[in-house]
Amino acid sequence: MRQTVGYVGLGAMGGALAQHLTRGFDLRVLDRNPAAIAALEAKGALGMTSGAALGAVCQVVVLCLPRSSDVRAALFDAGGLAEGMAAGSLVIDQTSGVPAQTAAIAAELAARGILMLDAPVSGGVPAAAAGKVTIMASGPDAAWAKGAAVLEGISDKVFRCSDRVGDGQALKLVNNAIGMGFRVAALELVALGRKAGLGLAPMVDRLNAGQAANFTTRHMLAGLVEGQSTTNFALSLMAKDLGEAMALGLASGAALPFTGAARGLVQTGLAVLGPDAKLDDIIGLTGQLAQVQMRGDGGSDPELLVLIETGVLVGNVIAVSECIAMGRRFGLPADQMARILNVGSAWCAVSDMILPALAKGVVPDLPVSLGQAAAALSALASLSAQIGTPFTLPGIALAFVQEAVRLHGAEASLGCLTFGFEDQSTPG
Repeated sequence: MRQTVGYVGLGAMGGALAQHLTRGFDLRVLDRNPAAIAALEAKGALGMTSGAALGAVCQVVVLCLPRSSDVRAALFDAGGLAEGMAAGSLVIDQTSGVPAQTAAIAAELAARGILMLDAPVSGGVPAAAAGKVTIMASGPDAAWAKGAAVLEGISDKVFRCSDRVGDGQALKLVNNAIGMGFRVAALELVALGRKAGLGLAPMVDRLNAGQAANFTTRHMLAGLVEGQSTTNFALSLMAKDLGEAMALGLASGAALPFTGAARGLVQTGLAVLGPDAKLDDIIGLTGQLAQVQMRGDGGSDPELLVLIETGVLVGNVIAVSECIAMGRRFGLPADQMARILNVGSAWCAVSDMILPALAKGVVPDLPVSLGQAAAALSALASLSAQIGTPFTLPGIALAFVQEAVRLHGAEASLGCLTFGFEDQSTPG
């Protein structure tokens, strides 16, 4: 007999994830939106009318909801999942939630004899639909033994990062903060290039050909060149994730200036664009702030392209370094972060060098010196002031690089910058 699995929360992400469980499992689904249930029923699932009823027939229940508070309500409110679930059954939480709140939920479930894993995902809705998201799971051995096959039914990229419930969600916050940090930095520099007369396509081609490449340049910006949207992820959810990353950093004693600045732009976007804005709308907002069309033709000045490439590279280094430092302070093992982050939306070419080096406690040998980075960012700052474009995250990067030059000298590798963040953390 096929194992009976429940899935609660069939939004854009949850619906894309749940569909894979119609193959190989007897899937029961629950959502407030009847159309979402009908879409899964058309693929072979069976819709349920209450959490308690779903929990009573499932050995494993998976949730993907907006917030940890929604997970708590779905489990413990009257008629909730926990009323129906038997001892020895398993809850898998795929919500991008708050680690401490999830750990508390796990403790309450354990008192009822119910196991729990947290298993958030990275990679976006298209990757979820293709079965290619990165799943970051954590929880005790018994929960992993019961839930691994279900997660592997959703994606072929499943990683267990620890046996402590909440660590997967903490790693997801690290992941999203890295990705949004280098996203905003790259967009500000692309807006600068566009206003200075560069075409979008030459910039994207240059960025994707070398060490400055990141998930944004490979997907969001490449899609912009082709006139295509690459994600329908809600901007409000990204604001929520960045707010939770900031809270985790504060609780862990780790400063997150890059993440905080990125969150500021996201909050501005919500205020200007409204609650229905999508993550891709940040592109237009950045262009609006720079008073330039982000998509369009133009020149391909080699000197300016090199400056922008260097600026994006430095943004990648700082986004990775400050968030890895926060993860280590929280207690995430550096080797597990190195193993997992590079296969999701936190990927950038330079992290292939940074993460393994940090896991070993050595300075990564990056292909740019501190002096070159400082000169490039200084020239870009001057141009930004001259033509009038935002320079928020690149400006933060310039300040960090200038301080690193003072400490290590202009000839030192840009890799020295990574330990400016590591110094504030206790390695995990």
